[in-house]
Amino acid sequence: MLRLLLWGLAIWLAFKYLVPALRRLTVAQPPSPPVDPGAQETVRCAHCGVFVLRSEAVSEGADFYCSEAHRRAGRS
Repeated sequence: MLRLLLWGLAIWLAFKYLVPALRRLTVAQPPSPPVDPGAQETVRCAHCGVFVLRSEAVSEGADFYCSEAHRRAGRS
């Protein structure tokens, strides 16, 4: 009889504490904030590493540069 009571207590404790804890662990992560439609993409200068707006960068092939002087100087 005591064994039955201990099993009942163990099952009750599992449902009371473990099941809610497991549910909290599996809750979906909140959605990421929406992207600002006015945001612009930045690219890294292949010479000095500074980030510039893609619309203001000077490109040569697949490389982007922050200025014409750095484009002429090439990759560092």
